[in-house]
Amino acid sequence: MILGDIARIGLSSLTAHKLRLFLNLLGIIIAVATIVAVISVVSGLNKYAADVISGLGPNTVIFTKFGIIRSREAYLEALKRKDITDADLEAVRRLVPQARRVAGRVFSTRPVYAEGRRLGDTFVLGAEAELPWMIGLELVDGRFFTQTEADGGTAVAVIGWDVKDELFPHVDPVGREIKVEGKPFRVIGTMAKQGSTFGQSQDRFVLVPLAAYQHAFGMVRSLDIFVEAPDSASVPAIEDDVRVVLRSRRGTPFSAPDPFGIVDAETLNVLWKSVTRSAFLLVILISSISLVVGGVAIANTMFASVVERTREIGLRKALGARRRDLHRQFLFEAVAQSFVGGLAGAALGWLVALAVGHWSPFPARVTPFLVMTGLTVATLAGLLAGWLPAMRASRLDPIVALRDE
Repeated sequence: MILGDIARIGLSSLTAHKLRLFLNLLGIIIAVATIVAVISVVSGLNKYAADVISGLGPNTVIFTKFGIIRSREAYLEALKRKDITDADLEAVRRLVPQARRVAGRVFSTRPVYAEGRRLGDTFVLGAEAELPWMIGLELVDGRFFTQTEADGGTAVAVIGWDVKDELFPHVDPVGREIKVEGKPFRVIGTMAKQGSTFGQSQDRFVLVPLAAYQHAFGMVRSLDIFVEAPDSASVPAIEDDVRVVLRSRRGTPFSAPDPFGIVDAETLNVLWKSVTRSAFLLVILISSISLVVGGVAIANTMFASVVERTREIGLRKALGARRRDLHRQFLFEAVAQSFVGGLAGAALGWLVALAVGHWSPFPARVTPFLVMTGLTVATLAGLLAGWLPAMRASRLDPIVALRDE
């Protein structure tokens, strides 16, 4: 039989039972749509996270009281640690001179007022003058505060885009006054728009000198110490030097773990990969179950089709059809079902990924390779599901088949 005849007969057989065809395709559609949609979102998130992490700087290490908390027990243990203080910051600056930059930072959430408007739950960061250069902050207008302003605790502020948009919608904020929980600060700069990270706006903040923050609000939280190495090769050595300074100031025994957390680009990258790896494995599990369900449904349908068309098979054999012709016929029908399901699933997954990318902060990257992978998986599932029914159809005895009622 030529391929055209196989396709014509197969499509005629499939479309004769449209509801059964749809139910067979449902498992394949769900599996492929899940693969395309979720892996597209995960792929987009990986790129987005890489961009966000790279903003920290590959040579910058952060020493904090808490670090990266992965469990309730770790959080409760971190609560018992001593706060990192100004004295710790100065000790690191003095005893680790090989570091390119050392800067302290503290933050809290406070209401901000200006021009008769109020913006609640705004991140207020107290930082030293070198911090913006360490984490890649960009200005759209004005300037950052100078080292002299930082040392003197001058009440100046650099505001994020959301603060500008909410409090100064129609005027240039530079040179104007804002009040952070009643404390006045003069705006000297506006940050470039950064967007959102996992639904959290990165533009709703006010950056002030650390000394000014402490003068206005007191030292109620532990400091974070940012340390930048001159190059990537020296990062491990400088990190160890800072660890030695902080451990010695806390009298930490040699065998005890660090009484503080360490965060760097590599740590964040490893953490993110572990999270996305878990999501990927979950997707594989869900997709595998759906594929098995779809494959079993197609196999059952094909076995039923062999029984329903036993007399047809006998007649075709009597007229000269070869075993391989019948094998190809039923195999084509199984693969055609799974391929159509794969196409529908890929289209559905693509639409879901686009919707997620458009209506949520999570990006999505649908690539041709991913779509082809989904179609290939669906086609293989159909091939496996249809193999045994096709073998059974091709091996029927024509005399026995012709006697079938």
